[in-house]
Amino acid sequence: MPHVVLQTSSPLHELVDHIAPFVVKEGDTVWRLRDVFLNHEGSHALAECLVIVEGRLTGLFIHLSQRETDGAIVVRPYPIPRIEARPSIKRMVALVAEAVQGAHPDVEIGPTTIRDFLSDRYVHASDPATAGFDPLLSERALPAPLDWASIFGNDQPVEIEIGSGKGTFLVEAAMLRPGTNFLAVEMAGQFAAHVRDRVRRRDLHNVRVVRAEAGSFFEHQVPPGSVRAVHVYFPDPWPKKRHHKRRLVTPRFAAAAARALEPGGEIRFVTDHEEYFQEALTVLAETPGIAPADVLEDEMADLTNYERKYRAEGRPIHRARFRRAP
Repeated sequence: MPHVVLQTSSPLHELVDHIAPFVVKEGDTVWRLRDVFLNHEGSHALAECLVIVEGRLTGLFIHLSQRETDGAIVVRPYPIPRIEARPSIKRMVALVAEAVQGAHPDVEIGPTTIRDFLSDRYVHASDPATAGFDPLLSERALPAPLDWASIFGNDQPVEIEIGSGKGTFLVEAAMLRPGTNFLAVEMAGQFAAHVRDRVRRRDLHNVRVVRAEAGSFFEHQVPPGSVRAVHVYFPDPWPKKRHHKRRLVTPRFAAAAARALEPGGEIRFVTDHEEYFQEALTVLAETPGIAPADVLEDEMADLTNYERKYRAEGRPIHRARFRRAP
């Protein structure tokens, strides 16, 4: 089995967070890394890949596993379904290994059975997007308020995630629940672009992405009583006291989010920062129109890469759920 061993002292989940999709072209062959999926324990990951040789496409997964003995990461083809170890496949393994190495300065390439396929002499091209569908809403001249039916082309219920990061929760939820529309509100341009690309590659027409500051967006763009759920997972805690004013969950934001909920709608909040959690609980509990509800662990656990990473590190996770009266 062709493989590369990566020497590192960093946990796999930390490295996965920094691996970016790529397309490599050499002659009539194209290698593409589409995405990387981490398991709940953070010890294994699958890289979703495509190899195109003279127009013939092969889809495969590259398996990344971290050894308990020395922390090294082994990169090799995932054996199901069985993939023949052709030169193009060996090159795919090498490219994924090099992508992990390039994602973090702590990673070095160690023993390998495919050293001849390792190289830094390849040309990167932009990841081609699915034609005809762009989930990213214009940042300018957004209607106030928005018309969900016009944006999504249907009258399905709407859920909003604030701070989607790389889109782990958003993409998985949209794939599992095609009868629900999802909106990602992400201020950081690089993350908004990343989520946009993930959504386009999967052709998830029930997802839209907008670059916006969440507080202002809820106050001006979100129609009252129109949202089934607001998801806030691992927002920046701004731990320094002088930065607390930058935190998302303030009385003003909580009032705007509560106003946006339809009857029976929910705000779901998860963080690893206990002090911020207690502050947010107080703010939400004092917000008119919503009240605490039971936390359903099976619905609010392992939703994001952050949680999987923090659980692997042994950090406590704090969850809250507030519901608007039916």
